[in-house]
Amino acid sequence: MAVKKTLIPWSSAKPAPVVMISGGESVLVRMAKDRIVSAARKQDPEEIEFDAAGYQAGELAMAASPSLFSSSKLIIVDAVEKCSEDFLGDALDYLDAPNDDAVVVLLHAGGNRGAKLIKKLDSAGFPRIDAAVLKNESDRAKFAQTRFKSAKRRIDEAGMAALMSALGSDLAELNAGVDQLIEDTEGTITAEVVDQYYGGRVEATGFKVADAAVVGDAKNALSLLRHALSTGSDPVPLVAAVAMKLRGMAKVQGFSGTSGELASELKMAPWQVDRARREVRRWNEVALGQSLIAAAEADAAVKGGGRDPVYAVEWFVSEVARLAKTR
Repeated sequence: MAVKKTLIPWSSAKPAPVVMISGGESVLVRMAKDRIVSAARKQDPEEIEFDAAGYQAGELAMAASPSLFSSSKLIIVDAVEKCSEDFLGDALDYLDAPNDDAVVVLLHAGGNRGAKLIKKLDSAGFPRIDAAVLKNESDRAKFAQTRFKSAKRRIDEAGMAALMSALGSDLAELNAGVDQLIEDTEGTITAEVVDQYYGGRVEATGFKVADAAVVGDAKNALSLLRHALSTGSDPVPLVAAVAMKLRGMAKVQGFSGTSGELASELKMAPWQVDRARREVRRWNEVALGQSLIAAAEADAAVKGGGRDPVYAVEWFVSEVARLAKTR
């Protein structure tokens, strides 16, 4: 008999007799846990927390049993990925007859330890919350969109692009940025709104340089670049920002289909596909290929392969702007 798939997104997390939060993305773990705990507390439960790594035999059964203080229980078990043999045995037994008046939340940060427990949890149909690390920008953009949607706020395409340029490399910073924009602004969130809050970020500056370079605006690109360098920005992320823009353009070149279809295939967000398509229209294939070679050379130079990282990034930006005008 096939195991029922029970892995669900953090945004759908809710109490269950047993629920596991699986993954090492601390932001998602915290948000899923907060959703479950907030909902469970409506029953005014007795709350108990313990660590599975230092667990002593019998603790789970005792914690989950009805008491004089409250008929409902909320039990948080941390570090299940490091659980003791006593915990593993007790937890496997508990799944056979859980207390329906208890909510047991198991936090498992990943790894093979506890695999038997996960398999039995899935087989029994108990929910597992997906809190895996979001490794690519597309997934982090989807996370931000989910946050805005749940808050009934709209961010337009340019606003999302600006937000991801400024904060998209780190989920914790992105989440904090979403919180601030939701709390401090009204109406549609545009690129101008995002820029008021985060336009001075190194990442944002790098993408502004990239935006100017790929349309052939060498004067503006170099002006932005030199300002960034004079205020302490490192050449490495500046090169990376321009290179990322070029790779996105190369990915979409020659592909047909809707942005949604390509987004899934190319591991990009739909807005990234649309933007890359608009930008690549002015480029020919040879020039784009040459720019990618220049990106590799500049990347090596700013990471120690050249004598002058500042010269390397300035040359690279100038070269991209020049190639953007090649017909």
